[in-house]
Amino acid sequence: MNYISTHWQILSILLLGCILRFFNLGLVPGPVFDEVFYPVFALNYLGGDIFFSVHPPLGSYILTFGILLYDFLPWTGSIDFSLAELGDLNPLSYRWIGAVSGIGLIYVGYRLALEIYHKKLFALLVALFFTLDGSLLVDSRFGLINIYLTLFGFMSLLFFITGIKAQSIGKLLLSGLMLGAVISIKWNGLGFWLTLMFFSFVIFLIKRSMLDSNGKYDNPDIRQILLVFLTPFLVYFILWFPDILHNEMIFSDKHSQMISYHFDKTDQKAHPYSSSWYTWPFMIRPIGYFFDSETIINAQGISSELFKAIHLFPNPALNFLSLISVILLTFKWIDILSQSINNRKVQEEVYPTSLILIGFYANFLPWALASRSTFLYHYQPAACFAFMALAFMLCRLINKGKIANMSLYYASLGLILASGLYWLPLQLGLEISSKSFYSRMWFETWI
Repeated sequence: MNYISTHWQILSILLLGCILRFFNLGLVPGPVFDEVFYPVFALNYLGGDIFFSVHPPLGSYILTFGILLYDFLPWTGSIDFSLAELGDLNPLSYRWIGAVSGIGLIYVGYRLALEIYHKKLFALLVALFFTLDGSLLVDSRFGLINIYLTLFGFMSLLFFITGIKAQSIGKLLLSGLMLGAVISIKWNGLGFWLTLMFFSFVIFLIKRSMLDSNGKYDNPDIRQILLVFLTPFLVYFILWFPDILHNEMIFSDKHSQMISYHFDKTDQKAHPYSSSWYTWPFMIRPIGYFFDSETIINAQGISSELFKAIHLFPNPALNFLSLISVILLTFKWIDILSQSINNRKVQEEVYPTSLILIGFYANFLPWALASRSTFLYHYQPAACFAFMALAFMLCRLINKGKIANMSLYYASLGLILASGLYWLPLQLGLEISSKSFYSRMWFETWI
């Protein structure tokens, strides 16, 4: 009881996250969007069928585990996976583990925020924003793999920060294992590898500058740090073994085919919901995952249309305010560094701002080099760091105690909450009138 009274805020946020992610989770029939791939790959593993995937196998392994575990439940009945098709499965069987991972990401984000800044308000805001973001919410509710990439990425950061502070080889090794898991979901998970590489460089640069850093990151061991960056590639190689054996392929041949898919003739692979990387912070092109309509006639004989739609639809207010915060924090970071150099003492905010900004740019800017079709969900890792930037700026606002700042703080939170509530029907697939649907489609590109 004492634990609940002490931690009721984060427990309340986690409860909200749980409700949003599990509400009517299996109501929308599958498959939805890329559920035509990953749950099918999981069935192929279970049924012994050979297949080809354009991504590393860990995401499909996780879905395989989810389906198998669901099948063990006493009330679900047993399925012969050698004969089963995707339509034979309850959608809950390949969606529940994503919902659990989405809730896990909220808590990991909270813990990471506490580690880097030690401000409870900052950590609670981070958890709240992770809960309310529509993109993370929608991808947590389907048998897709993007949420696992972001979860493992933030777990690697958490283990790295706690490991380097405590000089714990075990936690640093866990960080390396999590990084290996990230790139074993999708190759763009390397953004987290870049994040830790550049953050480590900042730590060593500060150490070499002989600035007083208050002992937080004073004694990084170069051998332990190298372990973090080398371990992921060993983990990546090992995780391929079950897939290579199952699909009877040579490791090099498999990667040659994947590289060919991602980089050859990319102009022929355009998708109606694809969007350029620089449009993601402005959510120019959300992704339509599911749509269904029904015409009803009332007692007076007047007909009306009801829509049920699910879009990968970020929280517009959260997205926009986060982008502004990243820009402002970038200038603030330069100012903090200047103060640290001038005073010969590292400011408290150097490390959290460095990690947030490096995380954002390392997961966002490399997409400028991509030649294949890209989608708004690719922005999720970078967006999480943008949410942290917004939480950081709001935390600074309220700490100053000025009336104008307090007003801006509460106005921002109110706008984010109102925005989340207004667009929630498009994220949960709630039945609404056609008029309500179009009222939420403010731009042609959103439809």
